[in-house]
Amino acid sequence: MKPTLRFIHCADLHLDSPFKGIGSGLAGRLYQEVVESTFQAFERVISHAVENKVDFVLMVGDLFDQDGRSLKAQIRLKNGFQTLHKAGINVFVSHGNHDHTGGSFYPVEYPENVTIFKEESVSVVPFYKNGEHVANIEGFSYPERAVYEEKVGEYKRSEEDVFHIGMLHGSIATNTDHDVYAPFRLGQLNEVGLDYWALGHIHKRQILQDDPPVVYPGNIQGRHQNESGEKGCYLIELGEGDTTLTFLATSAIRFMDVSFDSVHSSIELYEQVEHWKEKNRNTLAPVLVKVVVEGSNMEGAREREALRDLIDIWNEAEEEESSWIWIQSLVTETKPTWDREELKEGSHFIADLIRHIDSKKQEVDQIVSELTSHKQGRKYIGSFTEEEKKEIVRDAETYLLTSLLEKERTE
Repeated sequence: MKPTLRFIHCADLHLDSPFKGIGSGLAGRLYQEVVESTFQAFERVISHAVENKVDFVLMVGDLFDQDGRSLKAQIRLKNGFQTLHKAGINVFVSHGNHDHTGGSFYPVEYPENVTIFKEESVSVVPFYKNGEHVANIEGFSYPERAVYEEKVGEYKRSEEDVFHIGMLHGSIATNTDHDVYAPFRLGQLNEVGLDYWALGHIHKRQILQDDPPVVYPGNIQGRHQNESGEKGCYLIELGEGDTTLTFLATSAIRFMDVSFDSVHSSIELYEQVEHWKEKNRNTLAPVLVKVVVEGSNMEGAREREALRDLIDIWNEAEEEESSWIWIQSLVTETKPTWDREELKEGSHFIADLIRHIDSKKQEVDQIVSELTSHKQGRKYIGSFTEEEKKEIVRDAETYLLTSLLEKERTE
């Protein structure tokens, strides 16, 4: 009977992430905490591994945020590996699209407990526990920014009576929310016959299948508002016929969307947010919050100006807090008083505007690229997901129509 294996599965560390766009208005000390958060989250992964006395740690791609790995990130990673080495814990590393092996890096040498899958082709590394061969771990690394071909066919289950674990940084072939790299289908994974699939690349925590487990742990630290909620890694107990997965939190800070409804004035919203902050400070902070006001009827230039002032009022009180709650943005989701399709069928300027917006929706990539590729803009703005692009168009349209129709009513 094979001995039970205990290991940690993490992915997408994105060490030294620049947090583009987050620093605007954020107090200096708080911003430094945000910048340091990926390193703090990594140290929590290391602590979880030591405290749980695991056999090894799997790190499935994108350990670094950029292919030009900073010396700071490489040294901090090495320090964590050395801590694991002292505890007798092995580490298995594969590189993904962000930290591919073709990128630039410093010649930092890692301790002997670290095994890196350096090749583009899948290779197998045996793992020994107390001198006994108990597992085969398979993986590969990206040689460049993108790997579009399927890799599943390169994984094999041997005839050896050991656990077989696959490390795969990639995405389901039908995924439309992210760039599809090293695509796979669940049926293909099952055909290989491995005991556990350790996935990376998708930042949302997901268990795609229970038997055998096919798992995305998500990233260890959220980096923007669309990576909200608690982040972390999984502690895996892999035995014959029985596998348990335990989520372990690692986030140093978190991002959250908080919704309020039936708010009729800026004063009422101020009081509700203040109450929410004090109620949740000890359990959620530090946190960056997007406040969403649903069904708002706060209209007019005076109320909009008051809402902008509220963010400054809330945040001024947070600069000295150790458990801080920073309001990153405020969005009012006012239910439109117009029928978009009805407006579109008219013969007036607003109808022409809506039809023009519809005709340009396919050109969003070109439009936002002017920001993301601009010499100054790219310092603050990263890439946009498909959902973010749709949100940009939707918010811009709502703002235009609200302003034009309001002006029309007052003339």
